[in-house]
Amino acid sequence: MNLVDLIFYTLVGVHLSISCWQLIKLSSSLDWISQKQHFTSKDRPMNRIHILIPVYREAEVIKASVEYFDNLARFPNVLIYYVTTEKEGSNSDTVAALKQMLEQYKFSHLHYPETEGFKAHQLNWAIEQILSSHDGANSQTTYFGIYDVDSRPEIEVIKTILYGNDPIYQQPSIYLENYTRIAPIQKVGALFQTKWELCGNIPIFREYQRSFQQERAVTSLPHCTGHGLFIRADILKNAGLLDTRTLAEDLEFGYRAAFREIPITLLHEIDYTQYAPTFPAAIWQTSRWFHGEMDLYRYFASEKRRSNEKKLRGWFFKWLVLKRYLTTLKWAFGAPLVSSILLVLIIRNPINIALVFLSALLYVYLPFKSIRNCARLNDYTGKKQGLLALSLLGCVVPLLNTCGPFHFFVTALLNRIRGRSATFVRTPKN
Repeated sequence: MNLVDLIFYTLVGVHLSISCWQLIKLSSSLDWISQKQHFTSKDRPMNRIHILIPVYREAEVIKASVEYFDNLARFPNVLIYYVTTEKEGSNSDTVAALKQMLEQYKFSHLHYPETEGFKAHQLNWAIEQILSSHDGANSQTTYFGIYDVDSRPEIEVIKTILYGNDPIYQQPSIYLENYTRIAPIQKVGALFQTKWELCGNIPIFREYQRSFQQERAVTSLPHCTGHGLFIRADILKNAGLLDTRTLAEDLEFGYRAAFREIPITLLHEIDYTQYAPTFPAAIWQTSRWFHGEMDLYRYFASEKRRSNEKKLRGWFFKWLVLKRYLTTLKWAFGAPLVSSILLVLIIRNPINIALVFLSALLYVYLPFKSIRNCARLNDYTGKKQGLLALSLLGCVVPLLNTCGPFHFFVTALLNRIRGRSATFVRTPKN
């Protein structure tokens, strides 16, 4: 065995080890979400919850959202707001649909008056409007919840927030809401995105929580997701509103909370949401997510400038940032690298095809099977046939998933040459 083969086998061994470790974490997360918490009313007054749903060109799907969130509006002290934008126009189809439904459903309509700006601008404006209209309200018993129009949160989440007192709450995101309505290749993408939530985000949040419970330094940087997110009003006043300089305001807010060591509580109640319904839409969506991750050092540098705390200037947080960047770069380059190495090894010795089957088993088939067999997710995964076909597609999709990051690299370069800011592309809903 020459040196090149040794390096290649070592890298494949690392890949297989990571796959095994992810499988263990995925299984642990599935067990965790299956242990649904029994709600017990706490001996304290109810909080007031303002749920914000920013919308833009959502006329075709807005009715289903209003009907679903009406279930949450029936709880006391829960107010639902749909926030439209002048970018779409005050007489748009979305606005017209909302005005028509105001007669039948319990929600409020706010209209962001500017033609420039993105989701963060809509949300910040709405938060400021609500706070000014409720001047004098206790900011420690007031929460702002954020959802997307395609969010379908478990209703029990409201009971937890009504009597909660933690600074920030985050629901796990399971990307299976439209699973039965999308093409097989998108189904695979939805399963991979759900896998990442289960073996990546949920363990990171749980570890972050344990660091506060055990009163030790944080060892991970959790990022918040811009749906299923609840923030106490005093935290928004002290830590600041959402960052409008990035397309990933949710990631930035989560990292900002981690840098300031603000506790984030992971909820057992799931937010079921949609995966991009077409492959081009998936590229645009993942490009935007990747953009947010690549901005991490800017978030960190900005926080260091703001704070005089020595911990941000030491090596520890720099290591956490570097560790997160390694994960992000693996997203962009991991699949092409592993696939190329396996191809070279098979060409050199056909028996190495066994490594491909082992990789597919650990990285694709067993995780997909675990997700589809989870009783709590059965309502969304539908019939159980076709696992083998989806697993075969799953061997190719990781390569396709790198299109989003490479789309970011190309567009970021072109926008810099042209002197333009980052481009926002809306993800269609179905």
